[in-house]
Amino acid sequence: MSHEEWRLARLAEVSEKSKVVSKDSAKGIVVTDPQAVGPAGIDTYPYDPAWVFEGAFKATPDRTVEVERLTSPRTTENTKAPVDLVVTIDGEEHVLKVIETMPGQRLVVFTDDTSGTETPEIGRWLNFPDEEPGTRLTVDFNQATLSHHHLVPAVFTCPLSPPGNHLPMRVEAGEREFMYDLKDKAATYLRHLENREWTEARKMCADTATVWHNDGKGDETIRQNIDGMAAKVTPIESMRYDITRQFAENNEVLQQHRVNVTTKDGKLFEVDAAVYFRFENGLITRIEEYASR
Repeated sequence: MSHEEWRLARLAEVSEKSKVVSKDSAKGIVVTDPQAVGPAGIDTYPYDPAWVFEGAFKATPDRTVEVERLTSPRTTENTKAPVDLVVTIDGEEHVLKVIETMPGQRLVVFTDDTSGTETPEIGRWLNFPDEEPGTRLTVDFNQATLSHHHLVPAVFTCPLSPPGNHLPMRVEAGEREFMYDLKDKAATYLRHLENREWTEARKMCADTATVWHNDGKGDETIRQNIDGMAAKVTPIESMRYDITRQFAENNEVLQQHRVNVTTKDGKLFEVDAAVYFRFENGLITRIEEYASR
């Protein structure tokens, strides 16, 4: 399966899981854009049958828990938590809160000792059927998934793990992280700048992204940087970034390029630069540019 076929299949899966539901007069719908820029794949741990256990639901009638959501800025809300998941791992019993973020959904959002390093800091998901308390069920950590938030952060303001939903061990099973073709993302960002597509360029960056240039002015926010560029382009007829080298490792891209600028009065300028990009969840979080003066 190609990267594009995988991306569309994953988006279709998200859409299917988030289709219209109705219970007790509550309804929800998610519409996905198949043309949106998405990940190139999912990195997973190798399947390990040692991470498959038997568990059970334990009733917690009328309980709600305060759960933080990935809005910007972050918010909290009281969320239904109708049952606990009780599972024994290596002889020790663990109790995880099961929340209901959509009618009839049973969701465990958990963190473990890989969270924030090998897997997302915000935790991973285990989805369960809407079974009655006391029901015995299979708890397969190989089925742990990344939250939908990583696909489209602005749309999926997913819940973080409730207080206490941390497993004090390394859960080396399930999905680890979305993989992105970061070199293409860095190039796409520059193409948006060439075409003066300021909004599109901004959408490729995290809200907290910062930019540094070797001009002695220090850090700027991404908004300050893009607004500053937009304010200076009036005398420019065209601008082109010719990328000569790119290197990508983990969530970082280092590249060398030449900026070719043509002004409206016919003058030509060339600037050689080395640029560092840092990414998180497919979004740019840091840009450092070393340009020739």
